[in-house]
Amino acid sequence: MSKTTVPDYPGLPQGAFHADNTPPQALAVLGSVDPGVWSAALSTYVSVADPQTGRPYNGQPLEDAASGAIPLAASSCRSLAVTYSTNIDKQVTELEVAAATHLATAVDHIEHASGLLDEPMIGPDGETTDGRRLQAVQHADEELARQRSAEGDSRHTEQAWASGWRVLAATLLGALDILLLWKPLLNLSFESSSGGMFRWAIGIGLTGLQILAIEWCARSYVDKERQSVDRRGSVGDYNRPLKKGRIVSDRPTPTVQEVAEADKAMANAYRMLVLLASFIAAIGGVRVAVLGKRAALSIFEAALFGVIVGLILGVLVVLMARMYCRGNLLGDRLRIEREAMDEVNEKLQQAREAVAQERENALGALAEAELLSATAARIRTQTVADYWRAVQLAWTWLGLPHSRLDFESFEREALPDLTDSEPIRNDLRMKLARVNEWLADRPTVFDHALTVPMLPAATPPAPGTSPARFMPLMQPKDGQLMIAGPQLITLPPVPEPPHLWMFVGVGCTVVAVILSAFLSPDTEGPGEEAAAPVVSRYLGQ
Repeated sequence: MSKTTVPDYPGLPQGAFHADNTPPQALAVLGSVDPGVWSAALSTYVSVADPQTGRPYNGQPLEDAASGAIPLAASSCRSLAVTYSTNIDKQVTELEVAAATHLATAVDHIEHASGLLDEPMIGPDGETTDGRRLQAVQHADEELARQRSAEGDSRHTEQAWASGWRVLAATLLGALDILLLWKPLLNLSFESSSGGMFRWAIGIGLTGLQILAIEWCARSYVDKERQSVDRRGSVGDYNRPLKKGRIVSDRPTPTVQEVAEADKAMANAYRMLVLLASFIAAIGGVRVAVLGKRAALSIFEAALFGVIVGLILGVLVVLMARMYCRGNLLGDRLRIEREAMDEVNEKLQQAREAVAQERENALGALAEAELLSATAARIRTQTVADYWRAVQLAWTWLGLPHSRLDFESFEREALPDLTDSEPIRNDLRMKLARVNEWLADRPTVFDHALTVPMLPAATPPAPGTSPARFMPLMQPKDGQLMIAGPQLITLPPVPEPPHLWMFVGVGCTVVAVILSAFLSPDTEGPGEEAAAPVVSRYLGQ
């Protein structure tokens, strides 16, 4: 807000006079007294006595006539003081209204910030919740992440690759397959002919099928591996408090069957991945062997090149899928929760900045209002003081003693009756103090007290069953009381990679490449004359 210019006191207005109608005692002090005070004194004198004779009008006693002129002077003073301070008082009122508006806006921002955690939000599982419950869930997941990290499990700190990268990698692998293997094998060229277009369609179609197969198998394996990791992690979370001596666990109870099903699904997906990799390795090796025979390589050399290239292709497919196995459900939940809480905290900081700005505006408006109010009061007081000097000077010219004058009575009549705005400003100061207190706390989303438990509450037991989470089961056995509570869940062994399938795939690839090297003709057929130079160049001959 711009600084308001503080007006100066203009002084009493100067009036016109004629020397012939001016008493000599007034002319004697002309120039040695303030012109405005002198003019007001002359007006008071003229309203009491004839300036030429010095006698009161209508033959009244001089003191009575002079006393009757004081209310007239007070009225003139009052009118002049109101004139001088009207514009200033209007500015003061506008500034007070502006300060109140800014503070009301600040309070609105504070109330909005206080209710941010109560607004509906999307939880980590896609459910609709509010910020307070989401904050409680985040605290529980953060604690779970710290416990897992302490046990050496940092899977939740990894971020899974986006599916687009997987598709892009498979597409690049297919493009290289076309350029390095299908192009020389099918003698692909950019000449416009029906035969060339047909061969391009065959190469692109086969490569597209290969890309789709790689994407499907990789996605299936990544999903099943993630599911297996998450279920094994849930078993570890359930067992952790029981290992520390607690009789109950604060985590949902998983089942070994669920873990076994997830492991089985992952193993099947892994076998399908290995099967596809073996097929790609065999197809690639066969093509390299055929190209080697066309390039006049020996059977051994063609088979060796084919086996090496085929196995490299198969290993790339498996490694690419394994590389995508990153992150877990806990890490995904934490990222969603942190993003949501960061968004809430950002809104809270924006509200804090808005409150601070409104507070500065209100503070500036209130300070200017107080300054202008003090200026208006000073101008009115100075006007009354100058008019009182004029009355005293007029009484001096009339030869009357000043002891008969009553300043307090004159001041009561001369000062304007104004509405006291101090209560309004006190109320504004109280609101400003509350805003300052809220800003001094530097609120963040983590300062709000949680209104829900850190972890989900236990599900009440069904009728007729023992509340195992609250009290262990009591079962009599051989005349003795046996207390049975929640037990540790023993995890089955982690499924081993399908090594047998891998060896079988390698064997099939080697056999297919050797057979292709033996059965492939050494000479080019019709239309293949141009293939040999290209093949030789690709194989370094």
